[in-house]
Amino acid sequence: MSFKIAVGLGNSGEAYEGTRHNVGRSAVLDFARSAGAAFSFEKYCAAYTAVVSGVRFVLLNGYMNESGINLARVLKFFKADISETVVAYDDITLDLGRVKLADRGSSGGHNGVENIISVCGESFARLKIGIGSKPFKSMDLADFVLQKIPDDDWKILNQEAFPKTRKALELLFSKGMSEAQNAVNRRVQTDNFNYSKQQNEY
Repeated sequence: MSFKIAVGLGNSGEAYEGTRHNVGRSAVLDFARSAGAAFSFEKYCAAYTAVVSGVRFVLLNGYMNESGINLARVLKFFKADISETVVAYDDITLDLGRVKLADRGSSGGHNGVENIISVCGESFARLKIGIGSKPFKSMDLADFVLQKIPDDDWKILNQEAFPKTRKALELLFSKGMSEAQNAVNRRVQTDNFNYSKQQNEY
């Protein structure tokens, strides 16, 4: 089955722009903009959407913990199935800048992914973007993921992670899951792209 929907998870609103928990949202925004696509608000499913090569890129409008509820409206409106969906999101178990593409798996404690599994089902592709772990164990996880991303970390995301997410999505849509995984999940990467820091999100 081909993919019709690419969703970037995050919290909408100015207060959450540039936070670690919005990295999935930033990656999808980056991909669509690099392809020259503009986002517009679709009121009937309450989400910002853009289209690239027949695939609809989606920025959900609302909070991370309600991702499944919000995605269900999008899938219903565009008559798509959860199995035709790839979801990009932050992962604290991966080193900063590392990217992993998977076709199954648990939520890993990610509230947005957990809500999607609960409401929409688990048969969606997962594009995990490493944000690294907490600097110390006693730090509250919510405090860590809702922090603004430091400039040095943005540099790594722009030079390493976002080129990999772009490559993953391009191959996923054109060649399928297997080829995309083989190319993106390798430890050694040869990407030399460079993207500017995303300043604004929807």
